[in-house]
Amino acid sequence: MTRKHSRRKLYGAVRLRKAAAILGLGILLLAAVATPRPAAAQDKSFLWRVRSEKNSIYILGSIHFLPKGSYPLKKSMEEAFDAAKKLVFEIDLRSATPEKAQQITIEKGLFRDGATLQQSISKETYDLTERRARDLGVDLRAMSPLKPWLAALTLTTLKLQKLGFDPASGVDRYLAERAKRSGKPTGGLESLEFQIGLFDGLSRRDQEMMLRETLKELELLDQGIERIMRSWFSGEVGAIEELLLAGMREYPEVYEKIIVERNRRWLPQMEKLLAQGESALVVVGAAHLVGKEGVIELLKQRGYTVEQL
Repeated sequence: MTRKHSRRKLYGAVRLRKAAAILGLGILLLAAVATPRPAAAQDKSFLWRVRSEKNSIYILGSIHFLPKGSYPLKKSMEEAFDAAKKLVFEIDLRSATPEKAQQITIEKGLFRDGATLQQSISKETYDLTERRARDLGVDLRAMSPLKPWLAALTLTTLKLQKLGFDPASGVDRYLAERAKRSGKPTGGLESLEFQIGLFDGLSRRDQEMMLRETLKELELLDQGIERIMRSWFSGEVGAIEELLLAGMREYPEVYEKIIVERNRRWLPQMEKLLAQGESALVVVGAAHLVGKEGVIELLKQRGYTVEQL
């Protein structure tokens, strides 16, 4: 197996895990399988300070999951929280409750026209899905009403549960809870409905591809999570870009829709925060901050001063 193919397989597993965490499928897919290494003095974090002539804001790249022992976060991250007057997430986690996420996911992720999972994918894919589900102790017939994208995320959830993942940890949730206790206002860059719609809007072909990739990659979830956490804790931008984006870029239409278009859509909102007088902490998935089309590079192109902390 080539290194490129291995990276592609690793990315796919992580991408699907992250997608499920974003959608909040009943249980957050939050990992507790690795212990972060102590940060060396020269290590940076996945945190940036962006300055305009009037103001500065912080932008934190989240991986949406961390082991319980990771808190409090790095000093620079905790200080950014303390300095911020408000927090802005991909979605406002105060209004996007797990119950609401589950409701919307069911509304979008189940067939309403009498179709079934078996009818919507090839026999080869269905047989592979059935074997993988059996390995996880699930009768695939119970998933018959699920669209392929939701079946993929559900299998990922089950795999993570089997590995002993903790459903209560996560950078986003941790900071949202701290904001609530501190009385700091929170907001979102987009709605929960929009995020779920991104996956439901994938073509049938892309949904089946997503499911097939899931079946191949479940065994690599724990290994991939460990590598990502190590890179995230030490602020290794290049490593995170490779791990999170290398595979997605092989599917340009999906990459454009899930990453690039959203980065561009968020930019005016971040510029609005910079134009205001209050400091804010913006928390988005780490994959959105790396690469030439990432938020950090886009802000640099707009002339803002950007510093990784």
